[in-house]
Amino acid sequence: MEPIKILKDIMVDLKFVIPPSNKKCMLTIYLKKDKLLLDVVREFIDDNNIPCYLENSLLSVVEHLIQESLRIDTERDNKIKSESDAINIRKNLVSKYKKHTVRYNDAPAEDIFPKAYHNLVHSPVPSIFDTLLQLEQGYKQAIKDIVSASDSELECIQSRHHKEIETESGCNNGINNLIEKYREDVEYNQAALASELEEIKRQQKSEYCDLVVKLYEAHQRSLSVHQSATDLNMRLDGKEIVSEVISSLKKSKYELSKEVLKLDQGHDTRSRHGSISSLSEIISSPVMTAPPSPMFSPVLSSFSGNGEDNYFNVDLKMIDDIEEMGFNHDQARMALEMANGNKEQAVNLLCEQLDKIDAQIANNLILPPRRASMLFASSPLKEPSNGKQKSKPPRRPKLTVLTKQEKKNSWSPMSLFNPKQQMIPTPSTPVKRFGWLSRKVMDDVNGHIPNLNLADNPQMMESFTISLGNQVKSTHNLKLSLSDTDDLLKSSNDTARDMAYKAQTAANLYSQKLTAIVLLLTPKDWPKYKLGKSANRAFFARCKESTEFHFKDVESQLEAIEKDFDKSEIQEGDFFITKHSNLPLIHVVFHLVIEFESITSSELTQRSHVMEGLRNILRTIDRFDIASISLPLLLIPSNIDPFTNVILDENILYKRGELVLKCIKGFMMQNSGMPNNDGEKEEAAKTVSFLLSKNATEKQFHNFRNLLTRIFKTS
Repeated sequence: MEPIKILKDIMVDLKFVIPPSNKKCMLTIYLKKDKLLLDVVREFIDDNNIPCYLENSLLSVVEHLIQESLRIDTERDNKIKSESDAINIRKNLVSKYKKHTVRYNDAPAEDIFPKAYHNLVHSPVPSIFDTLLQLEQGYKQAIKDIVSASDSELECIQSRHHKEIETESGCNNGINNLIEKYREDVEYNQAALASELEEIKRQQKSEYCDLVVKLYEAHQRSLSVHQSATDLNMRLDGKEIVSEVISSLKKSKYELSKEVLKLDQGHDTRSRHGSISSLSEIISSPVMTAPPSPMFSPVLSSFSGNGEDNYFNVDLKMIDDIEEMGFNHDQARMALEMANGNKEQAVNLLCEQLDKIDAQIANNLILPPRRASMLFASSPLKEPSNGKQKSKPPRRPKLTVLTKQEKKNSWSPMSLFNPKQQMIPTPSTPVKRFGWLSRKVMDDVNGHIPNLNLADNPQMMESFTISLGNQVKSTHNLKLSLSDTDDLLKSSNDTARDMAYKAQTAANLYSQKLTAIVLLLTPKDWPKYKLGKSANRAFFARCKESTEFHFKDVESQLEAIEKDFDKSEIQEGDFFITKHSNLPLIHVVFHLVIEFESITSSELTQRSHVMEGLRNILRTIDRFDIASISLPLLLIPSNIDPFTNVILDENILYKRGELVLKCIKGFMMQNSGMPNNDGEKEEAAKTVSFLLSKNATEKQFHNFRNLLTRIFKTS
């Protein structure tokens, strides 16, 4: 018989009749858990002077009682478990019934803000998108005013502190007290500013999201009323929709900000001249029907006075310049009409939408000419000019909207960071150079841009289109420019240009045409990185200039990333991603960690962890259909400028750049062998922009350009 182990504490009452007197007695045996039953029973017999011949009987009875107790416990546990399962099944059934039954559905409402925003941005109804841009600009100005007021207060504190120090008699205690008071005042000023900014950004985001959703609902109601989709712009007025929504919000229980109230003040029936919406009224159909431009309109030319002939000669020269690029006279003329006389936009249209221009030419042969609209009658193009009119970067063709015309000297080559722009492929050579076109346009306008920072006017840029692969060809666009990552993130001083950047960023926000940039940081930068006090300060300053309406703010995103790392330290090659909607023409930021001490000590090799991190970034770009990315060619942190070190051997820089270019090419070659699984349309060409320090000389720039063409020439 195997020894039996007691599984739980049990107290058993036993009634004995002990011969020969047959005396009855009640005894209690205590069974302790984990002890052997035989040992407990024998100990019980010895303690109570029970005859030994009763051992087997006593052992059998106690064992039976233990088994019965365990059986009862098991049945009770099973019953409890069954009841619990029944309760869970009942809850799940009720939950599913409520979920799929409208009457009982208590699930949280789906967040329709992204869908609403995307529909409003691409809406053919005039003024709605323009209203959102004006509101965002007003919000940004409100934040700027708060920061300016705080800076003024801080200057007053500093000025008062200096005066108090000068008037102090020289007592150490008095000076120490003044220094302590100054420190407290500065800390209070910073804390008050942070608290005020956090509160106003929270209010702005809540109000903005609510307004967008309300506008979307009103927009959908208006579209359902007007069944005809051929002339929506003529029958729907965005101003009325905006006024209706703002009026309904006024009746709500919370108070609207002054920025929203301004949108409803002084609205007239006509779109603001030069606005995004006014241009959407001109180009809103698949065949981009544009009214005649004043430059070719006989009605308007009669008012041009003595300068008419000179101005028309300049227009003919623009047509001749475009014809030299390989287009015929009618195509050049129609493109200039659609681009409102802007040569850069006309060339873009000819390169990207030549079929629509041909369709428009055929359309004009059938349709009678339309009268020039008042929008063009008031255009600055009717005035005599030197022909060097500048404009904002054009918005995506998918929106069928051209960006607004600006005042003179406002053309910005930042438009080159749009993957659809300035790409002029030719069918013959594997490396197709067209930097001459960029320089030609730059030569036309550089003499009239006196005070633009580098972000708005790069000194030098070259662009190429390459084809990779043997059986399956893939096309990529490469750009090389003298521009730092910090310069790309700086805010523009021109409000109109800033709004144009916002429009282009918004147009691609919820699409597969996202634009990314790579920022570098070292492991030493990580502890203070989310505070914006180590690397990439320009990036954090730009993020804090305005409210992030579509994603969490950058600090919250980095805090979540920090939790993912837990207690482990970041290492070279690690990278993390932040999403943005308030950066100029940038939606995604890759933060790549690199170990960097100096150029000579931090040598790059194919097996370097940072190169593996770069390859992983490229895989991420390909996986999530990011259309364009900008990265520092030499993979050097932005606070290090290798071109100012006169004793540095430039061959080290060329080898470093060569390694990065070969890494990019290797990934492109590997990826080109994978055919596109999407049968609906051909995969769009991706754009990779390589950034060199703006302190590089022209000779150094051309050396890197030659390096790029040499590496990709055999593709």
